[in-house]
Amino acid sequence: MHTGTILFYLADRGYGYLRLLDTREEFHFQRKNVLATNLKAGDMVTFKLREGRQGYFADEVRLATVA
Repeated sequence: MHTGTILFYLADRGYGYLRLLDTREEFHFQRKNVLATNLKAGDMVTFKLREGRQGYFADEVRLATVA
């Protein structure tokens, strides 16, 4: 699992972007890959990277739990 922050999420359009914390790479995600509700810019999330037809995308995006 990777950790990152939400750059933006357009729930009405069904997609968003997030940024990895360590490398600052940005990845696309779709609503069908989100396992959380009410995501907003700045939220800390965990996710898996999957390879698609057009490169890598974020999958199983969920809010990170603070220990």
